[in-house]
Amino acid sequence: MRMRSLYQRLSDSERSTRAAGPSRAALRRGGGLVAALGLALLAGGCSVSYPLFGSDADELKTGSIRRPAAERQADDFKYEGETKSAVTSAPLAPPPGVASAAPSEAPKPAAYAPAAPAGEPAAPPPGLTASDWGYARGALGLAMTADAVNASVPWANPDSGSYGSFVASAAVSNANGATCRPFVASHSASGREQRLEGTACRTAAGYWEAVAIRTTASRSL
Repeated sequence: MRMRSLYQRLSDSERSTRAAGPSRAALRRGGGLVAALGLALLAGGCSVSYPLFGSDADELKTGSIRRPAAERQADDFKYEGETKSAVTSAPLAPPPGVASAAPSEAPKPAAYAPAAPAGEPAAPPPGLTASDWGYARGALGLAMTADAVNASVPWANPDSGSYGSFVASAAVSNANGATCRPFVASHSASGREQRLEGTACRTAAGYWEAVAIRTTASRSL
């Protein structure tokens, strides 16, 4: 019969579809194979890890930066001693290599007295005591070594109340193997003030000594 029934046409279509595509059993077998391969890859893979900070022997150790107690006690003792050290007001000691005399026997420079002109009596030396000279001598040395001219260096004797200053009035000069420098000075004691001028030279020991000095003015305070 040319005209086929609807049932026969549907049966033929189903058979052609099964023949063209893979069967369900084949798909299940293929899926199982893929899963087996994936598990094999996962089981066969390996993982290697490396320490980020080295072995236990190289472990960084941290701790306090606080120093040991013995060192801190030593520093505390040192700082305490420096804090409690008092500032002394003793006069300038003689330079190294020069024997120091007793305060009552401290010598004044022989050239400190002004030279007397011919035919005139010798003028009295300025009233600078041995105690005053212990302080004034240090100011003289500082004034003579100052780079600037007219730099005033004051001094004061707290024991006698005397005070004064030294000022270098010119630059250093070298003549006949001696290093000298002129100066002007002031000296106030017992209600009187004196203005002085003179010359100081550096000795072989390296300190400065007044070799000539005279009074230029005097007045009552």
